[in-house]
Amino acid sequence: METPPDAPLGLREKARIERYRNIRAAAEQIFNERGYEHATTKEIAELAGVGEATLFRYVTNKHELLLLVIGKRVDLEIQGIEDVDKELAADATSAWDYIERIYAIYRARARFYTTDPENVTSYLQYGFKAGSQLGAQSITQGDRIIALTAAVLDSARKAGHLVAQVDTRIVAQNCNGTYTHEVLRTPVREFAPRNLWDRLQKRLQVQIEPLFRL
Repeated sequence: METPPDAPLGLREKARIERYRNIRAAAEQIFNERGYEHATTKEIAELAGVGEATLFRYVTNKHELLLLVIGKRVDLEIQGIEDVDKELAADATSAWDYIERIYAIYRARARFYTTDPENVTSYLQYGFKAGSQLGAQSITQGDRIIALTAAVLDSARKAGHLVAQVDTRIVAQNCNGTYTHEVLRTPVREFAPRNLWDRLQKRLQVQIEPLFRL
């Protein structure tokens, strides 16, 4: 749907891009007001000023609207996490500095979750459905976090802070899985979303800190 900024646009293409933006804005507004599960494509289409049949020429189902709204936010959040880690990496010397880099990754993820718990939870749930565009993007995003966590652990090993015989990739996968599990069980267990980081840190602590020479 993206068009190069310098490319000349015809009236039809301009109208198409405008409808697409309106659909995305309408989906975001209704998801924010009512949550993904309670929103309907009919009301999103009405708010966007298009017919429901027209909406389905731009997306194939409601899941893809969630991709448009939450998926882009997640991409931006992960980019921010990667940028912050670069700054932390420049000053990392002690074992605790490397541990804090991992905590910073997941503290930021927890903070992002608390800005929109219901919709982020729905995004993760539908991201596990194989074969969907939503699933592909969600998996890619998770892989970026896993790769970043593994890179931090690899750097700690090179600095002599990590104990031997640690598969950093598996540790990173476990950390990401722990985050996902905590998000998904929060509504089931009726936990307060604002306390996600408190619960998550305790679980990460027993996975991460024993791996370091402290």
